[in-house]
Amino acid sequence: MEESGTRAMKRRSEAGQSYIILAMLMIGMLAFSAMAIDGGMLYHEHRRAQNAADAAALAAAYAKIKGIPLGPPALEAAAENGYPNTSQACDPPGYDCILGVGENLAIQVTNPPRTGEYAGDPDYIHVQIQNQIETSFLHLVTNGGLSNAAEAVSRVWPSQNYTPGYAIFAATEHDCKGVWFTGTGDTYVAGGGIFSNSDAASGSCQSGVQSGGGNITVEPPDGIEVVGSFDMGGSGTVSPPPTEGVPQYRLRPMPIPDCSGLPDRGKLKINGAGTHTVEPGRYEQITVLANADVTLEPGMYCVYGNKGFTANGGSISGVDVMIYMQDGPFDLGGNTLVQLAAEQTPGDLVDPSDNDWKGMLLYVAPTNTDDVKITGTSSTTYTGTIYAPNSLVTLEGTSDTMGVNAQVIGEFVKTAGNAFLDISYDESKNYYLPPAIDLIK
Repeated sequence: MEESGTRAMKRRSEAGQSYIILAMLMIGMLAFSAMAIDGGMLYHEHRRAQNAADAAALAAAYAKIKGIPLGPPALEAAAENGYPNTSQACDPPGYDCILGVGENLAIQVTNPPRTGEYAGDPDYIHVQIQNQIETSFLHLVTNGGLSNAAEAVSRVWPSQNYTPGYAIFAATEHDCKGVWFTGTGDTYVAGGGIFSNSDAASGSCQSGVQSGGGNITVEPPDGIEVVGSFDMGGSGTVSPPPTEGVPQYRLRPMPIPDCSGLPDRGKLKINGAGTHTVEPGRYEQITVLANADVTLEPGMYCVYGNKGFTANGGSISGVDVMIYMQDGPFDLGGNTLVQLAAEQTPGDLVDPSDNDWKGMLLYVAPTNTDDVKITGTSSTTYTGTIYAPNSLVTLEGTSDTMGVNAQVIGEFVKTAGNAFLDISYDESKNYYLPPAIDLIK
């Protein structure tokens, strides 16, 4: 009987242990279910908050471009994305901040940002959303709901010159000879500086190089700046001395010209002396020979064939024009008198995509890597921006003086020849980028 009782007690003990294990399993299953359900809820809520923060940051950026207070549009955008709020002062208060509050919700909009990587920069707008999420199960084992946070940063790009303050700009980031001064002719730059974006800084590969006999002078207060180093190995002088090791320049995206709607005029070959007039349009090539005197009518010229736009001798003139090199080289020859000027009136040269090309004289497509030669005889002038982001741009005069009243932007920029190269930069005569916004974070 004693043995039988012992076995019964053992069975009751094992049964009790089973109940405990079963209870623990049920608690574990409940916890996993809670994590799955509430975790999914948290993920969904975070995505919702992030979308609202992005929308608020973009709305604030658009308001800033328009010159109106940016706080109310930002809070309104957050409300439209599921976060109703009422505006009030921040803590601490300030003109740079607006706060939107709601049930278990705080939305802070700052311009400039008060914290983070872009703190103090007025071009940036910082939106932060913080709220509490009511859970289905986790509140049974935690104190209160779950915290959720999202943030977004937008940037406002004002309307500005593409590379403000620089008459010559070499865009390459790592190659040798971003700016390269050769030849025996002097180069004089007024109204803007010279910049090489290349970080090349070894003994055999440098960001800027002066290897010719001509003198290089930049009128103060501007100068020569290079991200890497500068080699003054030529016999000419360089004034002022280049500044090395400057920060690399972040270039903004450039709009792409829209040639749709222009008539396709095919190949244009002018091979006879006399006076000729050329109309705007799309051209497979433009070739001018035999000392012809050519006038470009005002408007846009889109060259799409690999023969490009070339000339030799005579003259080429045009006012209120823009030349878009989709393919092929641009070289009007050293024996040609060139007098070309970009459109200077806003709204007069606007393409079908609503891009206003005031101030843009020569635009070389980023996919076009053919060389650009800015050449001409005495009295030659180019007025307006020359933009060739993936091309070598050579400035070369073959007579007494060549005038470039332009901003020259190339992957590489080189001076050559024996003429006096007079570069005069007037920002107002060059291309201005339209206002734009970016969602940075």
